[in-house]
Amino acid sequence: MRENTMPVHIITIPFDPETEMFHDEELSRFLLNKRAITLRPEFFQVNGRAYWSVFVEYETVLTASDDKAESNSNLDEPQRLLLQRLKEWRKEKASTEGVPVYILATNNQLIELVKQAPQTLEALRQIHGFGRKKSEKYGADIIGMIQAFYEKKPPHVEKQAKPDNIGDAVAL
Repeated sequence: MRENTMPVHIITIPFDPETEMFHDEELSRFLLNKRAITLRPEFFQVNGRAYWSVFVEYETVLTASDDKAESNSNLDEPQRLLLQRLKEWRKEKASTEGVPVYILATNNQLIELVKQAPQTLEALRQIHGFGRKKSEKYGADIIGMIQAFYEKKPPHVEKQAKPDNIGDAVAL
């Protein structure tokens, strides 16, 4: 019998009767720094309450221990993936607000976000184009995405204690 060495994670998403939606933020956050190999969704009900359970077999693109490219002109594969995720967030947010994407952040500003990986609003304000107003409006989203992408602090940031993760991956 062949041993499965690919990590897996199972996420269960309950139906929210107030919004009449299945909120998939936890799944999206989990996949930020991973490449899904297999996704198997299953719908089920318990005591009249609806759920989706998603089995994810994945490869991690980046962990905090990975080396980060120091090149100013090129981004490594994980950085390009983070840049792509930031661009997707920017496009969605700009569409929601009815403004052009460059109002939220230019491509150069997004690249600088990837390279600097700010962990605080103050650090975000050090990036050209992110003043007090823009940092307060979008800072929590941006910093949250960066932290979720790296799962832990990026390699160039001092390591701090990480809260326990509920539902850590298990190997089958």
